[in-house]
Formats: sequence, C-alpha cells, structure tokens
Amino acid sequence: MRVVVVGMAYAVVTLPVDTFPVEYRAVRDVPISASVGGSGFAAARTLAALGDEVYLAAPLGEDAEAAAVDVAAYRYGVNSAMCPRSLPRSPRAVVLEGDGRRQISRDLGEARSAHVALDLGALATSDLVMVDGVLPTAALVSSAQATGVPVAAALGTVSAPPLLEQQLYLGADLLVMGHDGHDEEQLLRTWRRRSAARLVVLTLGARGAVGMVHHSEEVLHVPARDLGPGPRPAGLGATYAATLAHYVFARGCAARTAMEYAAAAAAWTIAHPGEPDGLREDVLEAAAARPGGAAQAS
Repeated sequence: MRVVVVGMAYAVVTLPVDTFPVEYRAVRDVPISASVGGSGFAAARTLAALGDEVYLAAPLGEDAEAAAVDVAAYRYGVNSAMCPRSLPRSPRAVVLEGDGRRQISRDLGEARSAHVALDLGALATSDLVMVDGVLPTAALVSSAQATGVPVAAALGTVSAPPLLEQQLYLGADLLVMGHDGHDEEQLLRTWRRRSAARLVVLTLGARGAVGMVHHSEEVLHVPARDLGPGPRPAGLGATYAATLAHYVFARGCAARTAMEYAAAAAAWTIAHPGEPDGLREDVLEAAAARPGGAAQAS
C-alpha cells in the first residue's frame, strides 16, 4: 500500500535527570541522545515497518533539524521528499526524562499553521492519505476525497462532539481519537452519527478501545493487551492509529480484527522500547495470536 502521511515531525534531544523539579547545577555531564518524534513521523515509521510504501509530508525548514528528520526517515524506510521546506526554522523538542516521568518542551514555531500541499499526481497514485489532526489539512482532505483516495485521520485526544474546526474530518474514511474521560459510548455515538467514516475508534488507554462501523449500532469493545509496567512512549497513539489503518486498508480486515492488531501493536511498542522498526507484520501477528494478557475495562 502506498501511503502519504501528513503530520508533524521534529528533532528531539533527550536529557536524563535525577528527579523533578530539576536541581540546578552549572554543569551536568549526562548522556544526551538525539532522535526524531512527532505524531506524523511515528505513524509513517509504523506503516513502513509493516511493509507499506510511505511518503512523509511534514513541514520543515532547511536546517540541521530538518536533516535529522531526513536521516531518521531514511533509516526507517520512509521517503521524506514530499516534506515542504518553507519554514524559517524546523520544529524541535527537548525532553527531560527521569524518575519514571517525562517533561517535553516543544518549539513548533510556524509548523502548526503550515499548509502542506500535494500535487494531483502524488494524490492520484496513493492508496491512502493519513493526517494527524495537528496541521491545517482541509484542502488536502478535500482533494484526496475528490480523487477517490481514502483518508485516515488520527485526531489525538477529544472530549467533545466535533468542533467547527474538526468538521472537515467527518468525511474521512477512518477516524481514530483518544479519550481519557468517561461517557465514551455517548461520545463515540455522536462522532459516529455525524461522520461518514467506515470506522470510528476511541482509544481508552489501559481500558482498550471502542469503535463503531458505518450503518451499525453495535459498539465494538477491544480490551487493551497487558501494557506492562514500562513507560508509555511518545507517539503511541500514532502507532495504534497507523496499525489500525494498515489492517483496515492494506489487509482489508474487519473492524474488530484490525482493532485487535492495533492493541497488540501498542503493547508490543511499550514492551520493546528503542525497537520501533521491529514491529513487522509477522512479529505483530505472532504477538496478537498469543492468548491472555488483556487489561479489563473498568
């Protein structure tokens, strides 16, 4: 499956700390690590690991941070040639990590308001366009729909019915959202009623996920697999959404089956920190086939 992922990607510098708040010291000798994050990058990396042909379209500048994104994309088998380079400076982040907690300082600059435009040829030759709900993508979503290319939208955490700025996503073919409150069934039904998507999914963290398909009143509940004691890595929601999209569009799986694979992907990612490129189809499907270890809904 050929996928264009439109979303955020940025260079990340991670500094270990002993505790929060951070004690002042004029000089700290610590192992500093560099990586690339962002919901768009996490989704693209996941799809590539699962075997899809992936093109990342993330707003960047022409600087060292953009080069870091290019290098990481190449490493994970993602093509970054579609990334526009018009920003005065690329987005970036600094992460303080320690004591089981993580503090993220982001400098997204003008990236949040950057419009990513794809030419008709890029759209027409794609099997799926995936957007992360952060960037202004109304024109892009409309163009994809006009050319008959399905759209998957991962909107992050929601707590209310579709807002005015979210109306454009109601025509997407797949909607994936996070929800950390209560009354998730009512919220799910509201989005389902207003959306034309073939599948709408609300992820509920350790309680799993609920979803509804088009023209059905049944609420599908897929419990989370045992997430273990490990910290939840940044981009976990994007990994879930990308896996779900892969099994819905590339493999043609039924909604419940695709949600089960996505749940297994989230659990595998937590259990294997630092191995994002190891989430191949065969590995994931073997993990999903192992019984037990599902967290119960509360």
